[in-house]
Amino acid sequence: MNNISLLGPAFRAAYSCVVLLSFVPVVSSAAEPSAVPTFHCIGLYWNAEGGSASRECRVRYRAKGSGRWREALPLWFDERGPEAFVRIFRSGRDEGPAAERLQQYSRQYRGSIVGLRPGTNYEIELQLAQTERSERLEAETWSEDIPIAETVSLPAESGRTFVVDKSGSAEGYVLYTHPPDAGASTIDVADRRDYCLEVRAGFVVIRGVTLKGARVHAIRIFGGSHDVVIEDCDISGWGRPDELEGKKWGRNMDSAVYASEGEPLRPKIARIVVQRCRIHHPRYDTNSWSEYRQRMDPKKVAKSWHPMGPQAISLFNTAGNHVIRYNDMWSDADHYYNDIFGGGSNFSGAGSPNRDTDIYGNRLRHCWDDGIEAEGANRNVRIWGNYISETMVAVATAATHVGPLYIWRNVYGVSRRGPDKPSGGPFLKAGLNSGFGGGRTYVFHNTLLQPGPDEQGPAWRGAGLGLSEWGGGLLNHLSRNNIWHVLSERDYSIQERGKVARDNDYDYDMFNGRVVTRKPQEKRGLKASPLYDAGNKAAQFFLSPGSPGHDAGVVIPNFNDDYRGEGPDIGAFEAAAPPLEFGCQAYRSTDD
Repeated sequence: MNNISLLGPAFRAAYSCVVLLSFVPVVSSAAEPSAVPTFHCIGLYWNAEGGSASRECRVRYRAKGSGRWREALPLWFDERGPEAFVRIFRSGRDEGPAAERLQQYSRQYRGSIVGLRPGTNYEIELQLAQTERSERLEAETWSEDIPIAETVSLPAESGRTFVVDKSGSAEGYVLYTHPPDAGASTIDVADRRDYCLEVRAGFVVIRGVTLKGARVHAIRIFGGSHDVVIEDCDISGWGRPDELEGKKWGRNMDSAVYASEGEPLRPKIARIVVQRCRIHHPRYDTNSWSEYRQRMDPKKVAKSWHPMGPQAISLFNTAGNHVIRYNDMWSDADHYYNDIFGGGSNFSGAGSPNRDTDIYGNRLRHCWDDGIEAEGANRNVRIWGNYISETMVAVATAATHVGPLYIWRNVYGVSRRGPDKPSGGPFLKAGLNSGFGGGRTYVFHNTLLQPGPDEQGPAWRGAGLGLSEWGGGLLNHLSRNNIWHVLSERDYSIQERGKVARDNDYDYDMFNGRVVTRKPQEKRGLKASPLYDAGNKAAQFFLSPGSPGHDAGVVIPNFNDDYRGEGPDIGAFEAAAPPLEFGCQAYRSTDD
């Protein structure tokens, strides 16, 4: 199953969650390939003897026992030597065995198969071009049916922090939910306690809980916790005022869901699933890039100030393999986020979400920096099918140090740099710093909208840039079939600044703005603006049959090879295919 069908009926799965593995196998530096699954994807790793950038590693796959093999995107070969992976963090301290483990990604084939069915065993074949070398392996995607061994009833109403500290197992999770006779559970600590929930356990499900008023974080996930499912929760009203500026701005990184490791060189927080949650209205606001922040600049000498304030989800140097899907995260004009989803360390070999993580089907609004911040290793991280609006940046990737990172079929609405700045920011902010960066990034079938002043008032427009170097140089990006529709022809659909940019490949995109690159690109690109179908419903952006870009894309194995018509449509929506859906009700059957 490939991408177009993946974004339609294939997501109409059961509401309950997953049977997660106790721990994902550590990727081996041996010659045998290995795999790391999620619900709909499998990440692949192969330190193949004789591997090289000039020798393609072809991939095909099938559900075990079926007859038909399907082609996937070839794995990317990372030709960098071990010296590129001698540090995990910028500190440069002795990182010993942890850095040695990172070096196994040197001269390795890596990549992902996407659009798979949950709870299915797949046969996978890898074959090195120009050789007779091939390998087969099997991997099973996560099931969406979770076995419950025990149920713990949360109080119907409480003003105290509840500690989730009873662990289950892969064979039977512990479910924390409302009492059966109450039908609801509300924990409102009313700014008197730091957290609504503390999570100090593994193999647990937190379901259907309303969380309000946390002084710091609504859900705090502590080191050592793993296989935690947070679903169908309503979270609001968390966070502290900034200690220098009172209640005007919120404390940076106070979050609805916050996870960090006490031992970042040996992380154990893994497989956090946040799905179908409503996260909204933190207690305090975030400054935009154009609003003065005393903490950032006590003497007020700068002209812009990085946003600082609350976030929806923050992950710091965890072990990764998370899934963030089908959530609604929003606020209002007086309670903006810094990033909606993010964390750290940004320039590192770890970061947020680190590795083998999927972010999809979310509706994200109202932040002054990044809607999705995926920065650090970004090793087999996949971001697709999200609707992002009222942010300064849609997706931030400064840096992608290991890779590959996949960004496809996302829709970006309105963008603004500050309340007094009507100009929009970029869809993708890439970059490198302190020796971190250079991993491959794939950017396929994304759509930038230009809603116009009537949609959100005179100060709101769409993105001012498509691909940009706002975080540093653009390295190793492959862009295909995107609609880079920016504010005006004077703005940049693709912008490479300076001499650092290299190893980029842009083609088959539609763009109305300038494309400024170090070498000629977009030889088969289309200089035009899209025309959308008059029959589109809300949050649908199918191209009109007569629009530029209709049937004009290039075929990408496993991402669009079941296109409808004479060729794939450029942009996020494929005409005559099921529409993308976003938020808590996305891809739910009528029986849910």
